[in-house]
Amino acid sequence: MSESPQNLAILIPTRNRPDILATTLVELEKAGFGGVALWVYDDCSTDAEAIPSVIKVWPGARVLRGEQRIGQAEGRNILMRACGKEFGLLIDDDSFPISASALQRHLAGPRDACRAITTFQYLDVPTQRFSIPREVCEGVAFTFQGGGSLFHIPTVLRMGGYRSFFVYGYEEPELAMRIYMNGFQIWYDPGLVVHHNHFEMPNERRDYREYDYLYARNSILMSSLNMPIWFGLAHGLARSLRRSFFRRRNAWPKLRGTIDGVWQSFSRWKDRTPCSLAQAIKWCRFSKKSPR
Repeated sequence: MSESPQNLAILIPTRNRPDILATTLVELEKAGFGGVALWVYDDCSTDAEAIPSVIKVWPGARVLRGEQRIGQAEGRNILMRACGKEFGLLIDDDSFPISASALQRHLAGPRDACRAITTFQYLDVPTQRFSIPREVCEGVAFTFQGGGSLFHIPTVLRMGGYRSFFVYGYEEPELAMRIYMNGFQIWYDPGLVVHHNHFEMPNERRDYREYDYLYARNSILMSSLNMPIWFGLAHGLARSLRRSFFRRRNAWPKLRGTIDGVWQSFSRWKDRTPCSLAQAIKWCRFSKKSPR
């Protein structure tokens, strides 16, 4: 950027991936983000000094370290609350926009008061596949890429931010659903491309037993907490079972996640933010035809 915006912070949650994060910082600098405030949440990495040693190359960068693992959902909440900025560019430790200039129009000038999040085109670097077909035009979307979106922080926090107990897995569409139910919107801008530089080192591999458990559970909670219980529970359970059927691995963790999703639909009753049945049906129809 020709001049670093004072109302913007780059927010990155990470855990045990200092080498990947270091690559991302280099790419952010090349893309023109040098000088933008950088905040990193270290989700209890094994080596407490690894992440601070990586980001010391970024002037004024801040690291917030958790002493107990909480997951990227709450990590992003912590970053949003701490940074003190109006806008947050939320990215993963392995993702980065390829140009800062395309972001400028979303930061300057009059802001659409209904717009909570602006999300962008996402390119998986290893496969060269785009997350959204290239022919999809700019417009309202039903969800967003957690690893490459611009948040209007006061609006998102007014919605409660991410649900911390989701840890990860469907935390983006769940937040998007609450944003939509409260009369706000997510905007899709294909003019800015975020590269997902996904690769795994041997010591950084994901725990797929945990991964499949959380997705099976959260796919139910996403609907059961935000819709009328009888409709949302059926809707979420169908999603969970469909996903488990098509991803045939870790049968026991997925079964446990499905059972816990049903149980927590009731044990977390105080966390419910249910919409009307009409809103739920409208959202289901909208989500099928908007950019995804």
